[in-house]
Amino acid sequence: MITTRKLNKVRNSFYVYLPRDWCDTYNLNKDSEVKIQQSPEGTLIVYPPEFEPKKGGLLKFVIDESNKDSVESMLIGAYIVGSAGIHIEFSEELELETREMISRWIRRLPGFEILEEHSQSITISEISEIQVVMPILKRQFATTKYMLGGLISSMESEDTSKASKILNRDEDVDRHRYFVERLCHLALQDPSYARKIDISPPECLHFSLAAKYIERIADHICGATEEFKRLRKIDDTLFVLAKKLAEVYSETMRMFFRVEGMKHSTKDVTESTEAFDSLHNATAIATKLSKLESSKKGPESDIVLFILHLQRVASYCADIGEVAINRIIQSQINVR
Repeated sequence: MITTRKLNKVRNSFYVYLPRDWCDTYNLNKDSEVKIQQSPEGTLIVYPPEFEPKKGGLLKFVIDESNKDSVESMLIGAYIVGSAGIHIEFSEELELETREMISRWIRRLPGFEILEEHSQSITISEISEIQVVMPILKRQFATTKYMLGGLISSMESEDTSKASKILNRDEDVDRHRYFVERLCHLALQDPSYARKIDISPPECLHFSLAAKYIERIADHICGATEEFKRLRKIDDTLFVLAKKLAEVYSETMRMFFRVEGMKHSTKDVTESTEAFDSLHNATAIATKLSKLESSKKGPESDIVLFILHLQRVASYCADIGEVAINRIIQSQINVR
């Protein structure tokens, strides 16, 4: 139904009253914000605050030996028909090569991004309009985790053939860092946009720092991978420390995102000792690697650069641990 309303003028601006029934339907008041869109034909469309355009649903696929060669066709088909996202479950744990292959396919689908990545599943979503920071940041953390896991696996098997797969994932980590920082800058510049993507100024700072540190970690994983390609073998002591480093990274990742479950909690900060333990563990492994690096200088100097890269990974884990502690403190301030 089309109604006609008279324009009113205040100084150099025109305004028109919105229908009262429409405002009541969406519980609008004098402080509410509405969305105004200009159509290609030149008309204006007014949307209520919570309005979101309808999109296709989330498609789910289960992949096993019988259809694993059809993943690319499934992705492209779901993209073309307008699906809002794709959840793929695999009958077996995903290898690094398969993850890299799927990531490469997704880069060919503008607006689609891998938002969640687990041992036997991947969730892909359309983000061109959603543009939420947290899923992208989680994706960056997860990609780096699998890069580190790939390096540990190569060290254990003394097989350098997967090195290129590890190095190829670094591009995704870089893209995610830039995307997170872009959204954080936009949120700081535009409070209404910050409300839209549900992010506060302190979170902008925390997320930007974390994205930068994770990108640096990925760079050092690549550096360590390049060194390992040359070394091809490391001693047991260093391998044990590398495995411990992977555990520290996973622990750091868990603590950083643990805050999401604490936002509405009234627990005292002192009860969140796990975050401080995580920081201590990261610092301890960095110290051990630093001492090992010093002990290897001289005749065995070929290994020094490799150890240095791992030590920097541990140091950046400690930096993220500090950000996680700040997030926990901030979350407790917000609920008081």
